Amino acid sequence: MKTTAPLSNSRDPLKTVAIILFFGIATMLPTFGQTTVQVDSTKPWLGYMNVYNIAAGPSQGSYVFGQGWGTAALTAFFTGTSTATMMPNTNTWNASDNFWVNTNTSPASGNKWMEANFYVDVGNAFAGQTVTFTGMVLSNTLVSPYTCVAVIKEFAPGYSFIGQTTIALTTGTQFTVTRPIGAGNICQYGFMTLGPDADPATVASLGKVVVAVNNADPSLSTMASHAVVEGQSVSFTATVQGTAPLSYQWTHITSGSTNILSNGGTISGANTNTLTISSVALSDAGTYVLTVTNSHGTNTATGALTVIPLSQAMTNYLIDPSIEIGFAANSSAGWVGFNGAVTASTNDYYFASSTHVNVLDGTNTAQIYSSGPNTYNGIFQDRPASAGEVYVAGAWFYTPSEDSIAGSNICYLEVQFRDAGGGVLRQCSSFQIDANAPWDTWMYLTPTNIKAGDFVTPLGTAPYMVAPPNTASVRFQVTYYAAPNPNVGGSVYVDAALLQLKEPVVVASRSGANVQLSFGTHAGPTYQAFYKTNLFEPTWHALPSGSVSGNGNTRTITDAATDPFRIYTVNTQ
Repeated sequence: MKTTAPLSNSRDPLKTVAIILFFGIATMLPTFGQTTVQVDSTKPWLGYMNVYNIAAGPSQGSYVFGQGWGTAALTAFFTGTSTATMMPNTNTWNASDNFWVNTNTSPASGNKWMEANFYVDVGNAFAGQTVTFTGMVLSNTLVSPYTCVAVIKEFAPGYSFIGQTTIALTTGTQFTVTRPIGAGNICQYGFMTLGPDADPATVASLGKVVVAVNNADPSLSTMASHAVVEGQSVSFTATVQGTAPLSYQWTHITSGSTNILSNGGTISGANTNTLTISSVALSDAGTYVLTVTNSHGTNTATGALTVIPLSQAMTNYLIDPSIEIGFAANSSAGWVGFNGAVTASTNDYYFASSTHVNVLDGTNTAQIYSSGPNTYNGIFQDRPASAGEVYVAGAWFYTPSEDSIAGSNICYLEVQFRDAGGGVLRQCSSFQIDANAPWDTWMYLTPTNIKAGDFVTPLGTAPYMVAPPNTASVRFQVTYYAAPNPNVGGSVYVDAALLQLKEPVVVASRSGANVQLSFGTHAGPTYQAFYKTNLFEPTWHALPSGSVSGNGNTRTITDAATDPFRIYTVNTQ
């Protein structure tokens, strides 16, 4: 079954030329630092499948499409912490589908050439370094035309493919593949298994590759990425295991610089396993790398920091609303895809088509599609929220005529208010895109249908959404439900999403000689209380002590009740 992963598209038809040119000018490049990585099962291994037509031979023909897949569907998997195994792909085999299976041969044969990528994506953590990927091949029993290679891929920011370096895997030998990664560029390392899609009934006869796992000492846990509003604080941390003593060093990497961090100013913990940045500025955005060293070696963990400008937080609360960055490591740091969801750009094509993908804003969009009968697919992200906050939301949807949503499948926008434990308190959903929706037209949907947390009990309709009591977060989600009928599919593209926090709902209460104004806030903006002494007064007066900074919780402003009658409002800066 296909699942989401960051882009790993290697379909660039000029990639061989790019490699030749690269080696041709290697002597002109600056000196690179050295980084060595191994087959470490504790790393976040991902899957991506590039699909080609089959040329004579059989061999790789013209490119068809690429999508993020679950590693088990490649097929690739770890057995405990001892071995990693790569086998020919059987996930698409369907003897009644001529797209995947050539039924004109006897027996039937695969009709697509599969490039299964089993890899670790380190972002730009290795930018400006010479990366070496090494390991031991325990066995390689693949039969022709199936092959498997170790690979290092290089991408420009935004995942525009630059080139790759590979090496064949031979039974009983050590493999070593090395590639210099340019400044600011993205690095992926792992394995590519290539060959026709295979019949599950005969796959055992096609062989497999088994490589030894060498979990590093020291070993680091995966590090979460974060997104914060300008002015907030943030901490990165990793769990480290290994032979003592251990030394720690944090580094901040952007597209234009690499800075070794030290304590002072807004930085603390630069030489521990937890780095804290207070009063985050826009310039703090980038990649943070923890390097841990002991007598056995060196290992790293990376996490990305997205800084949302204060001005943006007051106009669009979403991270990466036009889906230009791609998928994040977790839903609090940006978009996360589940099941049938990938990012696409204007360089990509509609499924089984030669037409470029239509994008509404920027160069990227999200493609949501069926990953199988009776499945839920889509993208979502989570943002902090408080009871009483008022939101409006919307997103643009598009279903192409060449790959339109079909059958009883539906796609819609939903906004969920959740408590601190992740329980859904209230759900708001939009009109549903289905097989009757117009093709090749961008449509703006808003979640105006309100239901209780059971997703069933109707609570009415409204153009805005109010966070109920006990709200701790708001989830913005695009959901594609694939009906039980297995013979239909189709895609919906989503772009230019909006989640906007409106002026707060203020609750006023009397406490002795004072009036207390309570309202929900979100981190970043400044909230200012104003008053009038009658409805016909032409201007609002600012309370002298009526300004507070939002922190994601309910804030209270106190006013001395000196007038017999006052009307209050609270505005964001």
